[in-house]
Amino acid sequence: MLGFLKRNIRTFNSETKTNAYVAMVRSNLDYCATVLNPYQKEQVKKIEMVQRRAACYATNRYRNTSSVGSMLEKLDWESLENRRVKLQLTLLYTVVNDFVDIPCDTYLTRQCHREQDHYIPRSSGNIQPRLTATNTVFFPRTVTVWNSLPATIAEAPSLVSFKRELSTLSI
Repeated sequence: MLGFLKRNIRTFNSETKTNAYVAMVRSNLDYCATVLNPYQKEQVKKIEMVQRRAACYATNRYRNTSSVGSMLEKLDWESLENRRVKLQLTLLYTVVNDFVDIPCDTYLTRQCHREQDHYIPRSSGNIQPRLTATNTVFFPRTVTVWNSLPATIAEAPSLVSFKRELSTLSI
């Protein structure tokens, strides 16, 4: 898709290229990211490389001496890995607060710790998940990050305020 944009959008306007990238490429990368979030470093790197190439495209800087990190900072683009984690946390917030029809009690056990509730994934019977399963399955993977959130974010009164507070957090 990024190659398609490079071939068909012939402007030097960075804003136009950024809008095209966000609409046509990043939206595809974010699709189903809450459940299909890769955990292997090689997979994460491949996805991040798409955004790094898009940053070169959007800023019209293709030289080997150009710093892609500074391009991403100039464009104010968050890493795709952070975006996926925040999307997962948002989905978990909707589950915990009964905004979606996924029974929280089926998948999570609530434990009270000091000022904040913590969750642990339910295991089915005596079967313990394998180590790799915790890296790939939504609930075990997301609950770990959720439990490290500050109480002010995890207990936000609305989805809008949760997303706003989450956007200020660097993960």
